[in-house]
Amino acid sequence: MERLEEHFEICPYCDTLTLVEGIEEGERVCCTKCGSTLTFIIKNPIKIPFIYACVSVFLFVCSELLPFLGITKMGITANMTLMETATSMFVDNYEFLAVFIYCNMQLFPILCLFCIIFVYGCILLKKSDNLMAKKLIKLFFHLKEWSMVEVFMIAILVSMVKLVSMVELQIGDGFITFCLFLFFYVKTVSSVDKNYIWSKLTKLNNKHAIFNDLKKHIGQYAGENNLILCTNCNSINHISDKRCYLCKSKIDVRKKNSIQKCLALAIAATIMLIPANVFPIMITSSMGKNSAATIFEGIIFMWDTGAYHIALIIFIASIMVPIFKIAVLLALCYSVTKQKNAKLKIKTKLYGITEFIGKWSMVDVFVVAVLSALIKMGKVLSIYPGTASLSFCATVILTMLAANSFDPRTLWSDVK
Repeated sequence: MERLEEHFEICPYCDTLTLVEGIEEGERVCCTKCGSTLTFIIKNPIKIPFIYACVSVFLFVCSELLPFLGITKMGITANMTLMETATSMFVDNYEFLAVFIYCNMQLFPILCLFCIIFVYGCILLKKSDNLMAKKLIKLFFHLKEWSMVEVFMIAILVSMVKLVSMVELQIGDGFITFCLFLFFYVKTVSSVDKNYIWSKLTKLNNKHAIFNDLKKHIGQYAGENNLILCTNCNSINHISDKRCYLCKSKIDVRKKNSIQKCLALAIAATIMLIPANVFPIMITSSMGKNSAATIFEGIIFMWDTGAYHIALIIFIASIMVPIFKIAVLLALCYSVTKQKNAKLKIKTKLYGITEFIGKWSMVDVFVVAVLSALIKMGKVLSIYPGTASLSFCATVILTMLAANSFDPRTLWSDVK
């Protein structure tokens, strides 16, 4: 039975110092002030992620090698592999989109899995002091935020609904293995807790000399007691430290120029959202005639064809989510300077929501990638990405960067 011994933690959202009095498998600890999850341990916390990651890699390879989707129209057949969702963008001269889709849908997920296999393998082999393991676990937590296989799966389902009304659809073995891969990948990534894995790679943070008298400061803000949270390994450091004593990463009391960066990126995202909704995101060529559709026109088409649930998904992901994220981030930036101490718990939860939903706006871009890769039948029927796909992709990236640049602890920093 694995157990995380008694140790101190600082909440990354509200900066509150908390004493975790030891937890066992299947238990979870939340911040008493803002309600955010501090740490958790799943059942068999070392073997399960390792096994899941190995199975995920095998299924990913199968998904790459096997036929993914196929279509037939007027006696003409076309097929696509998983890789072609990215490479087709190169053919259509959308190199940036091709690289972005490849990285977020294939490269980053497989790198995350290899990081887990190596790190957990070192722990199983009793070599947890391996320097490379510490570097790879840091890489894992950076990459997993940009891995979008779940979003891609939703995009495939949306694409299939669109295709049913246009062509005869064939589901390949690669699609089935990809569904299985997605299941095991999500299980792998969600089973990794930053505090627990770093406790296996290093000594617990309560062994540091600065923690001798911390119990009297429990429930107070870490900054008030000259303590800094390392956001890479969640260890606690003294305010005088330039680098984390555990993972050796550079540390700061707060993210530098957090509000300015968040505002600049949010405003840039707002500007990019205009061409993303004005210009066509997809161009369809059928029997020598071209028709272009904007995001909103695509939603109307799905609604008119009776696919109400798909229309609603696209409307929420492509219209509501970007607007919601930008509005929340701008409101939080304003709140830091003008509305201190007001509804802090609600604001923190809103920020957590913006972090979680950010990448889901990529559904429409992935739909275009799937359809343009699969439907290449010359004059009979072909689909190409429109200029709005690039603008919309930029909007999603900018909103994600804006959310990452905002430091939620600034909401709480002046609370006494």
